Amino acid sequence: MVLSKSSWFPLLTSRGISVNSGTGRSNINGAYNQSFSTSSPYFAHPPSYYTSGGNISGAVNSNNKVVMIGFDDGWKSQITYAKPILDKYGFKASFFVVCDYANSGNIRRMNWQDIATLQKDGMDIESHTMDHKPLNTLSWDGVLYEIAGSKQCLANHGIDSSIFAYPFNQGSNIPSVVDIVSKYYSFARTGTYPLMSLNCNAFANKPEQPDCRTFLSDGQLTFENRYDIRSDSFFHIRSDHNYSPFEMFQKFIQEVNSQVPYNNGKINAVPIITYHDLTYNIQDYKNAATTITVPLFDQEMQYLHDNGFRVLLLDQFRFDPTNNVFYLKNFPSYNGGTTSTTILQRSNLK
Repeated sequence: MVLSKSSWFPLLTSRGISVNSGTGRSNINGAYNQSFSTSSPYFAHPPSYYTSGGNISGAVNSNNKVVMIGFDDGWKSQITYAKPILDKYGFKASFFVVCDYANSGNIRRMNWQDIATLQKDGMDIESHTMDHKPLNTLSWDGVLYEIAGSKQCLANHGIDSSIFAYPFNQGSNIPSVVDIVSKYYSFARTGTYPLMSLNCNAFANKPEQPDCRTFLSDGQLTFENRYDIRSDSFFHIRSDHNYSPFEMFQKFIQEVNSQVPYNNGKINAVPIITYHDLTYNIQDYKNAATTITVPLFDQEMQYLHDNGFRVLLLDQFRFDPTNNVFYLKNFPSYNGGTTSTTILQRSNLK
């Protein structure tokens, strides 16, 4: 079933919001203006701080190293090239689906049969809108269609999505967009920072906030919250420099190890890396900033495997609304228990 914008979804109106079926507002850009800079790709110590000769010094096979792997946009190469590599190392990943890409019949995109295959194999399937349009440019009705329509579209294919990913990392700083996302999803993922803090108040080079609450007392959105989970996309063109696969592998080592200072005795930080298309053609790599070569992806996954990283799914995130912090579902603690932090021991939390 393909959804149309005129009739497709029951609207929640808990805050008095209703759909204007005529012409919507010109765009949904709200009142929130970010006071922080995201121009730097990430903050971390240089690779030498953590590594020696490409291997982690003194940290091999320790349980305090985790990573989450995601894929966006439903490229066919994700099931053709990435899945066999994930299978080889025993990893699972989260795949964020654009519904109309799956509906398109484009041979470069996964179809619903491909997506069902991933789901049956234990992969996490989540929402990445209907049409992959930047939400900060759309009318209110258009944003609702992209967010709620995608939820229903996935449900029509047997997928209960609880996580939303913002296209182009746009929209998580707009209260009206976050308000819609919060009605249909438990979490949402954006970009521009490679480490997600479970308590949202521990890292350098981030705006200060007391915990992972969504809004501060003055009504401003926080930098990091359940509808603004921070991640970093594989992106090899920055400031007019096209990084080679070798250079990107060194950046990968630095990025996944940037958690080390924060994870001492329990998990406080999780690096989240998002991939897009994969190729064997180096010219395709050079021409597309988010495309990774298959050998480099294999090398990165082998690095995680050989150095004792635990690869988690994004749907293992849970949220404690009493303390306004994240925790991880089904993650064993260092001391042989069943949880990675004390907050996980609260069996009533879901």
